[in-house]
Order: sequence, then structure tokens, then C-alpha cells
Amino acid sequence: MSAEPSPIPTRPTDIKVAVGGVVDRVNKRVSGKSWKLAKAPTRRAQMPKALRRSWDQRLEERKNTEIVKTLQKEMKDEKKAEKDRKRQITIERQKIKAEKERLEQLAAKTTMNL
Repeated sequence: MSAEPSPIPTRPTDIKVAVGGVVDRVNKRVSGKSWKLAKAPTRRAQMPKALRRSWDQRLEERKNTEIVKTLQKEMKDEKKAEKDRKRQITIERQKIKAEKERLEQLAAKTTMNL
């Protein structure tokens, strides 16, 4: 038999190299997990032209989404204010009704005592 290297790595470091590649120590990951692959930032030039957007287009989209969010917030606030107003009216009506019943009971007691 010849001294051929086995196809299955025997040491843990060999497994890490075989599975994930070697990570440069200069660009060490924050987690400290050396077996994780180093990720490169997205290169917009390599994206298909259909997916690429210019900076002005992205600013326009952000502005539009901001406008939509403010409108949604205004509508939500108006709806909440209307709900609070109705709730306040209901509470006032209940107070008036309770006061009216109390006065009626008081009047009934005073007429019975006469």
C-alpha cells in the first residue's frame, strides 16, 4: 500500500478548510468564528442592469416612501383622535345619565318622606 492521503480529513482544521475555506486573519470576523467565510460587500456594478438604480432614483424612492409614511401616520392619528372623541362623548353621556338617575332617586326619596 502506498501512503495516499485519505479523502476524509482527519484533523478538525482540515475539515474547516475543506468545508469553508481559509479566512484571512487580517479580516477576522467579529464573532471570532474563524471557519465562517468572509463576506464581501455587494457590488452594484455586477448586478443586472434591470436591478441597478442610480443614487437619484434611490433618493426619490426614499422621499416617496417618507411621504407615504407621513400620510399614513396622519391618517392613523386622525382616526385615533376621532375614536378618542367618540369615547369621550360616550363617557360624558354616561356621567350625565348617572347624575340624572341619582337626582331621580334623591327626588323619589324626598317625595316619599313628605
